[in-house]
Amino acid sequence: MNKISKDITSGKLRLHVTQTDKFKMARFSLNFILPKDKQRSPLTKLMLSVIMRGSKKYPTITEINKSLDRLYGATVSLRSLSFGDKSVFQISCKVLDNKYRLSGDNTDILSEVLKIVSEIIFEPLRDENGLLLSSYVESERKIAIDAIRSQINDQRAYASKQCDRLMLKDTPYGISTSGDVDILSKFTAEQLTENIEWFLNNARLECYYVGCESASRIEEITRTCFNLPDASNLEIEYKEKAFETCRNDVQYACESMDIAQSRLEIGYRCGTVLSDKEYYAMTVFNEIFGGSSASKLFMNVRERKSLCYYCYSSYHSATGIIKVGCGIKPSNKDVAMEEIAHQLALVQSSDFTDDDITVAKRSIISGLKQIKDSPAAIEMFMLRRLIGGVTDNESASIEKINAVTREDILAAAQRVSLDTVYFLIGNGEEETEDE
Repeated sequence: MNKISKDITSGKLRLHVTQTDKFKMARFSLNFILPKDKQRSPLTKLMLSVIMRGSKKYPTITEINKSLDRLYGATVSLRSLSFGDKSVFQISCKVLDNKYRLSGDNTDILSEVLKIVSEIIFEPLRDENGLLLSSYVESERKIAIDAIRSQINDQRAYASKQCDRLMLKDTPYGISTSGDVDILSKFTAEQLTENIEWFLNNARLECYYVGCESASRIEEITRTCFNLPDASNLEIEYKEKAFETCRNDVQYACESMDIAQSRLEIGYRCGTVLSDKEYYAMTVFNEIFGGSSASKLFMNVRERKSLCYYCYSSYHSATGIIKVGCGIKPSNKDVAMEEIAHQLALVQSSDFTDDDITVAKRSIISGLKQIKDSPAAIEMFMLRRLIGGVTDNESASIEKINAVTREDILAAAQRVSLDTVYFLIGNGEEETEDE
């Protein structure tokens, strides 16, 4: 795979091309990067949802989809991502590479798809007053509010988010890109329309392409479709730092819900982000502690002692947090917490084998090697490291994982300290099957 990055407009738009003939479907994405803001982030997300509904040339989502269908079933989708104190609004396109077109068809598929995307972004459908259509605004507002309200239906994800809110409150890291019902209810069509210009002027745009086309051809298409002015004054720093808190005591929170299975979320501060030299050691530590089915938490808390339906840990390198999540019976909460703390103490005291290290490294490296099997995974790996302020590619990452020593893992483990415990108490009948 040949990878090239190049500035298209100074300080504003950068293009990243991975040229490979491994995939029949190419991927092109526009990643608009902005600092998180309690009001501006959900406003921008709602605005983008509205403009994706129709443009001057393609006034309805039906017309947009018909045009994409004629381009060999190309797809265009929008999603928002959160990386520490930054929001990423991503418009991604999945298109058939030109060499797989029907015989005699000279359509430049990617170019035509990006023209549609350009039309959506720069010429959104407006009413006679120049505002985004109120019917589209109200429809997307309802969808956004319903999505927020429906989060409670996935208790596992809900508990995790509640723990995040407690840990990260009063920091930019804790700002929700989706906002809340109260914030979304107040946005007007005028605000959304005015936000378009602000968004285009203030967002840093990172474009990624994975496919057969040459870098020079992709650059030509990008310049044609997204002719943006230079913006060297944009102040968006690509370097992360761990969230900080002035709390000295562990905070506890409980919530009751009529559900069968209780959810326990335990948040730890580790103070290590992607750009820190300890990142790879922290990754291996987390894999040993609770990151896989061979981990201490899975083998002991779940399997040996049968204290929970599931138990795992996840390392959030954009914020410097490690979280443990488990589904339990309410009566097992205290003993499960004790066993989780015990397993952490064992790892911190070097009570793990060389085989544990080897298995953990193999698991992480296997995941890194799988990145090249998916255009989306290739893009996300590159984007994540760009925002994190590091340049390690897959090979360099594998080398650094292999270089992690027992002493490195112990040093990383010593950085882990308890911060928050959130317990979602279920008061329904107990489930008998595992998740």
